[in-house]
Amino acid sequence: MIIRKAYEVVAETIREQIIQGEWAVGTRLPSVEKLAVRYNVGRSTIREALMSLKAHGWVDVRHGGGTFVLKLTDDAPLWQPPEINDRKQLAAWLELRYILETESAGLAALRRSEGQLAQLHAILHEMALLRDEEALEQADIRFHTSLAEAAGNPLLRGTLESLFSNMGKVMQESRRLWLFAEQSETDRLVEEHRLIVDAVEQSDAPLAKQRMAAHLRKVEQVLEKLNKLPEPEPR
Repeated sequence: MIIRKAYEVVAETIREQIIQGEWAVGTRLPSVEKLAVRYNVGRSTIREALMSLKAHGWVDVRHGGGTFVLKLTDDAPLWQPPEINDRKQLAAWLELRYILETESAGLAALRRSEGQLAQLHAILHEMALLRDEEALEQADIRFHTSLAEAAGNPLLRGTLESLFSNMGKVMQESRRLWLFAEQSETDRLVEEHRLIVDAVEQSDAPLAKQRMAAHLRKVEQVLEKLNKLPEPEPR
Protein backbone atom coordinates (compact mmCIF):
# COMPACT_ATOMS: atom_id res chain seq x y z
CA MET A 1 0.00 0.00 0.00
CA ILE A 2 1.38 3.40 -1.03
CA ILE A 3 1.12 6.05 1.67
CA ARG A 4 0.41 9.42 0.08
CA LYS A 5 2.11 12.54 1.35
CA ALA A 6 0.03 15.19 3.05
CA TYR A 7 0.62 17.80 0.33
CA GLU A 8 -0.59 15.34 -2.33
CA VAL A 9 -3.85 14.78 -0.45
CA VAL A 10 -4.37 18.52 -0.02
CA ALA A 11 -3.52 19.22 -3.68
CA GLU A 12 -6.06 16.65 -4.86
CA THR A 13 -8.72 18.06 -2.52
CA ILE A 14 -8.21 21.59 -3.83
CA ARG A 15 -8.20 20.32 -7.42
CA GLU A 16 -11.51 18.51 -6.88
CA GLN A 17 -13.02 21.62 -5.32
CA ILE A 18 -11.92 23.67 -8.34
CA ILE A 19 -13.48 21.11 -10.71
CA GLN A 20 -16.70 21.19 -8.67
CA GLY A 21 -16.86 24.96 -9.10
CA GLU A 22 -16.01 26.15 -5.61
CA TRP A 23 -13.48 28.53 -7.14
CA ALA A 24 -13.95 29.94 -10.66
CA VAL A 25 -11.17 30.68 -13.14
CA GLY A 26 -9.44 33.89 -12.09
CA THR A 27 -10.56 33.53 -8.49
CA ARG A 28 -7.96 34.14 -5.81
CA LEU A 29 -7.66 31.26 -3.36
CA PRO A 30 -7.62 31.92 0.38
CA SER A 31 -4.25 32.74 1.93
CA VAL A 32 -1.79 30.00 2.88
CA GLU A 33 -2.63 30.58 6.53
CA LYS A 34 -6.38 30.19 5.94
CA LEU A 35 -5.91 27.09 3.80
CA ALA A 36 -3.70 25.58 6.50
CA VAL A 37 -6.49 26.06 9.03
CA ARG A 38 -9.12 24.79 6.59
CA TYR A 39 -7.26 21.54 5.86
CA ASN A 40 -5.68 21.21 9.31
CA VAL A 41 -2.11 21.02 8.02
CA GLY A 42 1.03 23.13 8.26
CA ARG A 43 1.74 26.09 6.00
CA SER A 44 4.65 24.27 4.35
CA THR A 45 2.25 21.48 3.32
CA ILE A 46 -0.07 24.05 1.74
CA ARG A 47 2.82 25.66 -0.14
CA GLU A 48 3.90 22.27 -1.51
CA ALA A 49 0.31 21.52 -2.54
CA LEU A 50 0.00 24.85 -4.33
CA MET A 51 3.31 24.36 -6.14
CA SER A 52 2.13 20.92 -7.25
CA LEU A 53 -1.11 22.43 -8.56
CA LYS A 54 0.88 25.14 -10.34
CA ALA A 55 3.16 22.57 -11.93
CA HIS A 56 0.09 20.90 -13.45
CA GLY A 57 -1.44 24.14 -14.66
CA TRP A 58 -4.28 24.45 -12.15
CA VAL A 59 -3.19 27.65 -10.44
CA ASP A 60 -0.83 30.58 -10.79
CA VAL A 61 1.18 31.29 -7.65
CA ARG A 62 2.34 34.90 -7.64
CA HIS A 63 5.01 35.77 -5.10
CA GLY A 64 3.45 38.30 -2.76
CA GLY A 65 0.30 38.42 -4.88
CA GLY A 66 -1.66 35.30 -3.98
CA THR A 67 -2.75 32.17 -5.83
CA PHE A 68 -5.26 32.26 -8.72
CA VAL A 69 -7.23 29.51 -10.46
CA LEU A 70 -6.22 28.95 -14.10
CA LYS A 71 -8.47 26.14 -15.30
CA LEU A 72 -11.49 24.01 -14.37
CA THR A 73 -10.78 20.78 -16.30
CA ASP A 74 -8.00 18.23 -16.10
CA ASP A 75 -6.30 18.99 -19.41
CA ALA A 76 -2.79 17.69 -20.00
CA PRO A 77 -0.18 20.14 -18.69
CA LEU A 78 2.18 21.91 -21.05
CA TRP A 79 5.12 20.01 -19.53
CA GLN A 80 5.45 17.30 -16.94
CA PRO A 81 7.46 17.86 -13.75
CA PRO A 82 10.62 15.72 -13.70
CA GLU A 83 10.98 12.70 -11.47
CA ILE A 84 14.19 12.70 -9.49
CA ASN A 85 14.93 9.06 -10.35
CA ASP A 86 14.36 9.51 -14.11
CA ARG A 87 17.85 10.47 -15.23
CA LYS A 88 17.00 11.12 -18.88
CA GLN A 89 14.05 13.37 -18.04
CA LEU A 90 16.00 15.19 -15.34
CA ALA A 91 18.95 15.76 -17.69
CA ALA A 92 16.64 17.46 -20.18
CA TRP A 93 15.29 19.81 -17.53
CA LEU A 94 18.76 20.63 -16.22
CA GLU A 95 19.95 21.33 -19.74
CA LEU A 96 17.05 23.74 -20.27
CA ARG A 97 17.91 25.50 -17.03
CA TYR A 98 21.58 25.65 -18.07
CA ILE A 99 20.67 27.29 -21.39
CA LEU A 100 18.33 29.82 -19.81
CA GLU A 101 20.43 30.78 -16.81
CA THR A 102 23.86 31.05 -18.40
CA GLU A 103 22.47 33.34 -21.07
CA SER A 104 20.48 35.18 -18.42
CA ALA A 105 23.65 35.89 -16.45
CA GLY A 106 25.48 37.09 -19.54
CA LEU A 107 22.66 39.43 -20.57
CA ALA A 108 22.30 40.74 -17.02
CA ALA A 109 25.98 41.74 -17.08
CA LEU A 110 25.27 43.86 -20.16
CA ARG A 111 21.83 45.22 -19.35
CA ARG A 112 21.33 45.42 -15.59
CA SER A 113 20.39 48.70 -13.96
CA GLU A 114 21.91 50.02 -10.75
CA GLY A 115 18.62 49.30 -8.99
CA GLN A 116 18.64 45.68 -10.17
CA LEU A 117 22.26 45.30 -9.09
CA ALA A 118 21.37 46.68 -5.66
CA GLN A 119 18.52 44.16 -5.41
CA LEU A 120 20.90 41.27 -6.16
CA HIS A 121 23.29 42.49 -3.47
CA ALA A 122 20.39 42.78 -1.01
CA ILE A 123 19.36 39.18 -1.68
CA LEU A 124 22.97 38.04 -1.19
CA HIS A 125 23.10 39.85 2.16
CA GLU A 126 19.83 38.22 3.20
CA MET A 127 21.05 34.74 2.20
CA ALA A 128 24.24 35.19 4.22
CA LEU A 129 22.20 35.82 7.36
CA LEU A 130 19.44 33.26 6.92
CA ARG A 131 19.48 29.89 8.63
CA ASP A 132 15.86 28.86 8.12
CA GLU A 133 15.52 26.21 5.41
CA GLU A 134 12.35 27.52 3.79
CA ALA A 135 13.53 31.14 3.85
CA LEU A 136 16.81 30.14 2.19
CA GLU A 137 14.92 28.29 -0.55
CA GLN A 138 12.78 31.33 -1.30
CA ALA A 139 15.79 33.66 -1.28
CA ASP A 140 17.62 31.37 -3.70
CA ILE A 141 14.67 31.42 -6.10
CA ARG A 142 14.42 35.20 -5.82
CA PHE A 143 18.09 35.52 -6.66
CA HIS A 144 17.80 33.55 -9.89
CA THR A 145 14.55 35.18 -11.01
CA SER A 146 15.88 38.65 -10.18
CA LEU A 147 18.96 37.93 -12.27
CA ALA A 148 16.68 36.88 -15.12
CA GLU A 149 14.75 40.14 -14.78
CA ALA A 150 18.03 42.08 -14.95
CA ALA A 151 18.70 40.38 -18.30
CA GLY A 152 16.14 42.75 -19.81
CA ASN A 153 14.00 40.18 -21.65
CA PRO A 154 10.44 40.31 -20.27
CA LEU A 155 9.82 36.66 -21.18
CA LEU A 156 12.86 35.28 -19.42
CA ARG A 157 11.80 35.74 -15.81
CA GLY A 158 8.36 34.19 -16.42
CA THR A 159 9.88 31.22 -18.23
CA LEU A 160 12.34 30.65 -15.40
CA GLU A 161 9.62 30.94 -12.74
CA SER A 162 7.56 28.35 -14.61
CA LEU A 163 10.60 26.09 -14.85
CA PHE A 164 11.29 26.42 -11.13
CA SER A 165 7.69 25.69 -10.19
CA ASN A 166 7.69 22.53 -12.31
CA MET A 167 11.04 21.41 -10.90
CA GLY A 168 9.88 22.32 -7.40
CA LYS A 169 10.30 18.98 -5.61
CA VAL A 170 13.56 18.15 -7.36
CA MET A 171 15.04 21.55 -6.52
CA GLN A 172 13.82 21.33 -2.94
CA GLU A 173 15.42 17.94 -2.37
CA SER A 174 18.70 19.01 -3.96
CA ARG A 175 18.81 22.13 -1.77
CA ARG A 176 18.18 20.10 1.36
CA LEU A 177 21.00 17.75 0.49
CA TRP A 178 23.39 20.56 -0.43
CA LEU A 179 22.48 23.60 1.63
CA PHE A 180 21.41 22.21 4.93
CA ALA A 181 23.82 19.36 5.56
CA GLU A 182 26.51 21.71 6.85
CA GLN A 183 26.80 25.43 7.42
CA SER A 184 29.92 25.44 5.24
CA GLU A 185 27.81 24.31 2.28
CA THR A 186 25.36 27.16 2.81
CA ASP A 187 28.29 29.58 2.91
CA ARG A 188 29.64 28.11 -0.31
CA LEU A 189 26.29 28.63 -2.02
CA VAL A 190 26.27 32.29 -1.03
CA GLU A 191 29.84 32.70 -2.27
CA GLU A 192 28.99 31.16 -5.65
CA HIS A 193 26.11 33.60 -6.01
CA ARG A 194 28.37 36.47 -4.96
CA LEU A 195 30.89 35.59 -7.68
CA ILE A 196 28.11 35.72 -10.27
CA VAL A 197 26.98 39.13 -9.03
CA ASP A 198 30.56 40.42 -9.06
CA ALA A 199 30.83 39.51 -12.75
CA VAL A 200 27.47 41.17 -13.45
CA GLU A 201 28.61 44.29 -11.60
CA GLN A 202 31.80 44.37 -13.71
CA SER A 203 29.65 44.07 -16.88
CA ASP A 204 31.73 41.01 -17.80
CA ALA A 205 29.25 38.83 -19.71
CA PRO A 206 31.63 35.91 -20.49
CA LEU A 207 32.69 35.70 -16.84
CA ALA A 208 29.10 35.88 -15.61
CA LYS A 209 28.13 33.01 -17.92
CA GLN A 210 31.17 30.99 -16.84
CA ARG A 211 30.40 31.42 -13.16
CA MET A 212 26.73 30.58 -13.61
CA ALA A 213 27.71 27.46 -15.56
CA ALA A 214 30.03 26.38 -12.72
CA HIS A 215 27.26 26.96 -10.19
CA LEU A 216 24.73 24.91 -12.17
CA ARG A 217 27.26 22.13 -12.62
CA LYS A 218 27.41 21.94 -8.82
CA VAL A 219 23.61 21.64 -8.73
CA GLU A 220 23.83 18.80 -11.24
CA GLN A 221 26.44 17.01 -9.12
CA VAL A 222 24.22 17.31 -6.05
CA LEU A 223 21.29 15.79 -7.92
CA GLU A 224 23.51 12.95 -9.10
CA LYS A 225 24.46 12.32 -5.47
CA LEU A 226 20.82 12.45 -4.42
CA ASN A 227 19.92 10.00 -7.16
CA LYS A 228 22.96 7.81 -6.42
CA LEU A 229 23.90 7.72 -10.08
CA PRO A 230 27.37 7.76 -11.61
CA GLU A 231 28.52 11.09 -12.96
CA PRO A 232 27.92 11.68 -16.69
CA GLU A 233 30.68 12.31 -19.18
CA PRO A 234 32.14 15.86 -19.00
CA ARG A 235 30.49 18.45 -21.22
